[in-house]
Amino acid sequence: MHAARYLALFLALLIGAYLLVFLTGDKKAEPKLGIDLQGGTRVTLTARTPDGSPPSRDALNQAQQIISARVDGLGVSGSEVIIDGQNLVITVPGNDTSEARNLGQTARLYIRPVIHAIPAAGQGQPEQAGPAGAPPGAPGAPPGAVPGLPPGAAVPGLPPGAGGPAG
Repeated sequence: MHAARYLALFLALLIGAYLLVFLTGDKKAEPKLGIDLQGGTRVTLTARTPDGSPPSRDALNQAQQIISARVDGLGVSGSEVIIDGQNLVITVPGNDTSEARNLGQTARLYIRPVIHAIPAAGQGQPEQAGPAGAPPGAPGAPPGAVPGLPPGAAVPGLPPGAGGPAG
């Protein structure tokens, strides 16, 4: 009698596990296929340096991290980025090859020189009008200054202190 009780308990647990597996899944009896069975895209990127020398291991690891971040940004599960010699091999499941090919595009940042800097107006301070002929937004002359003369200089033809900027 004791053995029958253990057999009934075992069968109850087996039926419970069976129901748990098939009633809580995605309601399909099909397994989720990996990239080897479902198919996908494989892109091989060859690392090159500007001088033609082989890339360092650190440079390849950094490139692998950047490409992995881009692949993760696609939201695809089951993808991998591995280093194979001087190559980065990207494997992405699915049939959308355009996104996988764009992963290796080089981003470029161009730094251009500043030819004419215009300082920003301070907050809460009214912007002063600049001298005649100055571009809009250029800093203004100090109050009482005469255009063409350094601040505090005497006006030619007038005695010092007689109506000049400092007087």
